[in-house]
Amino acid sequence: MSQPYQVSGRRAIIGTSVGIAIAPYDGIDTDELTSAADMALYAAKGTNGGTFCFFTTELRDEASRTAVLGDRLRDAVDRDDLTLAYQPLVDPITNEVRCFEALLRWHDAEQGVISPTQFIPIAENDDLIIRIGDMALRQACIDAMAWPDNIKVAVNVSAKQFVRAGFRNTIAAALEVSGLSPSRLELEITESVFVGDLETVDAIFRDLKKLGVRLSLDDFGTGYSSLGYLKHGHFDKLKIDQSFVRGCTENGDTNPAIITAIVALAKALGMETVAEGVEAMDELDLVKQRGADLVQGYIYSQALPQEEVLAQVSNGAMKVTPNGPPRHRSDRISIFRKVGLIHEDHYYQVILRNLSKSGARISGLAGVPVGTDVVLDLGHGQLVVSKVVNASESSQGLQFETTL
Repeated sequence: MSQPYQVSGRRAIIGTSVGIAIAPYDGIDTDELTSAADMALYAAKGTNGGTFCFFTTELRDEASRTAVLGDRLRDAVDRDDLTLAYQPLVDPITNEVRCFEALLRWHDAEQGVISPTQFIPIAENDDLIIRIGDMALRQACIDAMAWPDNIKVAVNVSAKQFVRAGFRNTIAAALEVSGLSPSRLELEITESVFVGDLETVDAIFRDLKKLGVRLSLDDFGTGYSSLGYLKHGHFDKLKIDQSFVRGCTENGDTNPAIITAIVALAKALGMETVAEGVEAMDELDLVKQRGADLVQGYIYSQALPQEEVLAQVSNGAMKVTPNGPPRHRSDRISIFRKVGLIHEDHYYQVILRNLSKSGARISGLAGVPVGTDVVLDLGHGQLVVSKVVNASESSQGLQFETTL
């Protein structure tokens, strides 16, 4: 059902998600069952769709929490409580800031700081995202006018904003009120805008390009990825999704090849590239070596309030020194169980202390030197070729030859 098809000569795509409720466990009458199935349906859609989900009582509790948070969000928008913070996009060769991405922040009086990952999906379920998006656009343009002329501002645009009638006029009004040059405004758009009528989307892109603003394709390589979007979008910039950056220096990881291919494609099409989510020095070195034009992530800076941005650009330019751990460390889970360790012709019982995709820590052996080649037996036939990379009297850190 997800395959594209033609309706009146136009391309259309329909996704399928299914919510399931079972009587009598999830409800007795039609209203109860329909409500339960609807909650399950929204849970299925929340995983990017194309799947099914059974109703659970946790979904009802989550729906209640979401409804309360949605009410608080509407009040916050009415009171103008949402603010913007700006994360720099940095030239990795010169360490100069070329652009700031405007990111929404919400500090609730009762619940404290609420993550955008919590409130943005709620806003996107109705037209509230349009109000929030328009506010962010206006304020970002006003704030950027106080920066040096060589620093751009990037603003995220939701699919609902993008396809709304009069979106071009909204952009033009924000530029006129602020006085910002169109060439300093970048609109960050995700691939979700291409789900639907491509002729309408093409027309919107053409209008925006005539206006003189820059277009950036966010999270490239995820979602509804298609090289055809690059032709339709008229983009100036590709943002390499952080899922390709995270762990890109681990042995056996294919992400470096993907990053190289995206950079080469972008350069061939005359586009800039941004590596998102860079946090460690080894990741920075890799994306720089592979040719990424700009880098964004905690390796340079978290998002900053406007006051701090102004303090740092007061001399007309802003340089940021990269600061982060030497190497990316994969997420580890703490474990305490017996596993096997093979060295030459010997088999030992050891304790597995923690485990990640790229390594592990074990204990139970003494005097194992760094550099020793071993095979870790995780059970059920899973053997992992490893090397001891650090050691204490009774524990050893292992690096896997290939990631799990």
